[in-house]
Amino acid sequence: MVTATKRSQSLSDVGLTVTAMSGDKMRELGISNVADLATQVPGLTYAPSLSSSPVYTLRGIGFFESTLAAYPDVSLYMDQAPLPFPIMADLVAFDLERVEILKGPQGTLFGNNATGGAINFIAEKPTNELAAGLNVSYGRFQTLEAEGFVSGPLSPELRGRLAVKSVRADDWQRSYDTPGDTLGEKDNTAARMLLNWTPAENLDVTLNINGWRKKDDPIGVQMIAYNPEYEVGAAGFGGVLEENEIPIQSYEPYNGNSGRDAGWTPGLPYQDNEFWQVSLRFDYSFGNDLTLTSITSRSDAKIDAGIESDGTYLILIDLLPDQGDIESFSQELRLSNDPSNDLRWMVGLNYEDSEVSQSAGYYYPDTTSTMVNGISVNIFESDQEMDNRAVFANLEYDFSEAVTLRGGLRYTEADRDSISNLANHPFLEPRNGAEFTVTEFFNLAWPVLFGDLGYEGVLQPGDNIALDTRTDANGNPVNPDTYLKPNVKPQFELEEDNVSWSLGVDYRLTDDVLIYVNVMKGYKAGSMPTLSGSIYEAYEPVEQESLVDYEAGFKARLWNGRASLNGAAFFYDYENKQLRAKFVDPIFNQLDKLLNVPKSEVTGAELEFTALVTDALEISVAGTWLDSEVTEYEGAVGSTMGPMGFEPINASYAGVELPYTPEWSYAVRTTYTFDLSAALQGFASVGLTGQSDSVGVLTPVPARQERYSIDSYSLLDMNIGIRSRSADWELALWGKNLTDEYYWHSAVPAFDTDGRYPGRPAEYGVRAAYRF
Repeated sequence: MVTATKRSQSLSDVGLTVTAMSGDKMRELGISNVADLATQVPGLTYAPSLSSSPVYTLRGIGFFESTLAAYPDVSLYMDQAPLPFPIMADLVAFDLERVEILKGPQGTLFGNNATGGAINFIAEKPTNELAAGLNVSYGRFQTLEAEGFVSGPLSPELRGRLAVKSVRADDWQRSYDTPGDTLGEKDNTAARMLLNWTPAENLDVTLNINGWRKKDDPIGVQMIAYNPEYEVGAAGFGGVLEENEIPIQSYEPYNGNSGRDAGWTPGLPYQDNEFWQVSLRFDYSFGNDLTLTSITSRSDAKIDAGIESDGTYLILIDLLPDQGDIESFSQELRLSNDPSNDLRWMVGLNYEDSEVSQSAGYYYPDTTSTMVNGISVNIFESDQEMDNRAVFANLEYDFSEAVTLRGGLRYTEADRDSISNLANHPFLEPRNGAEFTVTEFFNLAWPVLFGDLGYEGVLQPGDNIALDTRTDANGNPVNPDTYLKPNVKPQFELEEDNVSWSLGVDYRLTDDVLIYVNVMKGYKAGSMPTLSGSIYEAYEPVEQESLVDYEAGFKARLWNGRASLNGAAFFYDYENKQLRAKFVDPIFNQLDKLLNVPKSEVTGAELEFTALVTDALEISVAGTWLDSEVTEYEGAVGSTMGPMGFEPINASYAGVELPYTPEWSYAVRTTYTFDLSAALQGFASVGLTGQSDSVGVLTPVPARQERYSIDSYSLLDMNIGIRSRSADWELALWGKNLTDEYYWHSAVPAFDTDGRYPGRPAEYGVRAAYRF
């Protein structure tokens, strides 16, 4: 049973492509977060980023933007209460009844920011009888995981459930720079309390309080190439770049075959992040078969991290510190009729108010930029507010016993404000030969590029640096109030609206075979960056993206219900894909910026087969095929020096593969259960998951495509153990990546280097579970 349409339905009756996994299966596979889930669900990928915020891509649709305020393309929920920003879902995957992965745009019921799909975590609910359980696992790298729960009645109308999970582990990565230095310690704790109150037959109230604290070491980066911002001979206010002045030039890129090796600046990286959420759900049934549902939630996340991005002991680009605060409030109110009616409808309202602040120190004393420009440190800050309002309706009508018509509509208004600041770092001073603070540098640089602006030497420490150079097609200032004026912080507003919609037909060929056809359109709200740039253009927002999904699929129950075969084929028409990519800053050359890719498309197909071959043997096979490409986009591939500083060299990106869209991804599993005695049962399961080649960066340059490639990989896992036939206890040996495959999640450019984020090596251990 799943709630993909916000009603409880059998998975085989839902005319959507949905992957569901039970909490027991997740525990068996060692899945504790979305990163683990991505290794088991074809079409879903996970990528670490320079910041603490992960990136999820589903069927090739994802937003590789690492800042805290970036909404995802794959929306995340806990019991239908939104986790609006990806970092919030870090440690919520414990004590779950199941998880549902909805593929394709889900804008009608799940709103903005679900162009790729939605992931809904369903927590285990309080029980009517007293129950408790404990799961303990111990494995390689001294990894100790302990999870427990207690559940039961507190009064005749009130039930409660408390669950806690804690993980501790030693380092697993080794420095190839400083022998003996290690990284990878785990130290995290998560908890959830559920209270379910049913004072009357027609009223059900659930309070969910959950949160976590994570002090795990982030993944260490492997430097794979030297990619200098400036070549030997480049000249600037810091002098002329001489060959013997480039610290990184003599550094050897990593050419090993182990994910355990990495490089980092001593003392980095680190994180101390925390999250909590309170959600309150009311379901009130009227006497005329109507149900009113209200879901109110408040979420808060605090981030304190030090980021290492270049994969060396040198300080090429370290974020020190990277701190942020997220506060989000959400309210959904919906009214629906009895799901047993031939005509089923749902109408609702949704509101979200979020505030995100982030401050990051950029420290880069060993870069070619420092040698040329004479600066080595700065800080950039961003404060953003988001306000989203929506009204939606969904309709299903059983036209006949065989045919069901479906349709949905959602109107959304999304407002967003941002104010940014680039200034001197409050406590880190210039070093390694850097002559200037950021303020001193710009007091020299801007008059040289733009002539006497009347403020040479006027900027003070702490003043905003970015200059408003924007002009229209006639050369007139876009904003005369800020044009070429000092200490005016970049401030932008977005006011957008859209209509998401869906149309579908379900045809039940037989009682066991469902065929469905859907056309769905979804949107992702416009976004604003948190980054460092010398001109206002660097801080400009990207507009909302949209995706139309043309999809047909089938679901079949075979062999008297002992097997199922599900498949789908789809075509995505993708407009204004949001992307973090390089643009050419007039002073600093190629820097990061948010951009829109006007046109791209994804064609794909999926197949999933599960069979209980005998009462003892179960097999499952799932696979996804994707073909993605940009069809319209002109972007920077290099730069040249012009009269007003660096200028871009543009090229067409048409035909380029979208990042994180492997052509093939798959998951194969065999589970065998056998009797040992009247009281004992044995079990064994073997799984193989993997994907073909993909790329981590959108680029039309073949050499860069090769550099940022993510090679194909296959991961082997195994579980073997014994349990009581009553399922009171279980003891198992487990293993993940048993062949010790060297693979990586992403390959991305930093500054003067390119790097990879490797996956974990072989791990194995023992797991014990007991139910009271």
